[in-house]
Amino acid sequence: MTDFKLTTELNQRIVDGLMDGYREYLEVRREKSRSMKVSGAYAWVKGNHIDDQVSKACKLFGVESKLAKAGLTWQYLQFQHHENKILFIVKNARYFNKEQVSRGKDALGKASKNKMSYMEDLMRINSNIDFKSIPTERANRSIQLELLEEGFLNEQDHYDIGKIKSEFDRFYIVVYAIDESQLISNISLFMPNPKDNKAYLIDDLTKYINASNMVQIDDELREVLINSDDINNNMDAYKFDIGINEEITKKEG
Repeated sequence: MTDFKLTTELNQRIVDGLMDGYREYLEVRREKSRSMKVSGAYAWVKGNHIDDQVSKACKLFGVESKLAKAGLTWQYLQFQHHENKILFIVKNARYFNKEQVSRGKDALGKASKNKMSYMEDLMRINSNIDFKSIPTERANRSIQLELLEEGFLNEQDHYDIGKIKSEFDRFYIVVYAIDESQLISNISLFMPNPKDNKAYLIDDLTKYINASNMVQIDDELREVLINSDDINNNMDAYKFDIGINEEITKKEG
């Protein structure tokens, strides 16, 4: 719905930053694969590079970035535009579950059994949104949605997120999908509904990928990325305190 879409300029800045962050991440992966015997764990820094570049790209548009926690040690950036009272975060599409936003999916694509408390808190920003007025947006291609963190937040973390609800009217999730060729092939803007725990597609931002921000990958780098994907698909994310699973944590304790 047009009323809930972001401005063209902000959309372009988000996509520019996202693509710049992914390009920067790829440069790091290439360098580390050449200089280190083992570098697969660098796959988990992709989100940091993307968040950082989105922050830089959107700053001149009046968007502030705030460091927040999504688990015991996992950090991410919240992007806040106080004038328009909107807050958004950026997520890789692999672990996001539009049918159960607060649960997401694990590395094998299965719905997580645990809820992400930080996501539930952020979704409450949209409590007053009339989602019945939001028509279904069709993306240019199907995407596999993503999120990764499980939520173990302390009382102060919940308090900080709770304050946000009074400061913002709309909360969005920008979701980017990486295809089999390891290129970002789709970027979508979602608005999650706290009442049914579903995410509604507001806009397809893929059209903002252009010749000036497009990323290219050669065969050498593509092989590095594909090999690390095979390794990371075995749920070892939990060993890095990313996507903490309560059952696994209890067993290892």
